Amino acid sequence: MFNAKKLLLYPAVVWVVIYLFICILIGFKINTSADWVMMATTLISIVGLFYAAKIAGIKDFKKALLLGLVWVLVMVVLDLILTMPFVPGYFSNWKTYFSYGITFLMPIIVSFIK
Repeated sequence: MFNAKKLLLYPAVVWVVIYLFICILIGFKINTSADWVMMATTLISIVGLFYAAKIAGIKDFKKALLLGLVWVLVMVVLDLILTMPFVPGYFSNWKTYFSYGITFLMPIIVSFIK
């Protein structure tokens, strides 16, 4: 049904790109809570996950639903391991759940595109 690369690698790569982007901003002492940062990370997420979902080639709604769920779980695990130690209130921020929503919905949206 799915291979490990589609399930684990694609969302992890998108997560790493966003994580590195935020780390670079922090390194340059740029305010990461600025609105433009949220817009930039959202754009990175949408574009990255869109292409990941296209590469995964999911055309069936149920498989896309499962793929979205697994991708969210991958990102939650990465956030628990690598983000929570540095940002203790990470899961109390609505932006976290917004990004999980994008992650969940992108394979579903792409599954409807012919």
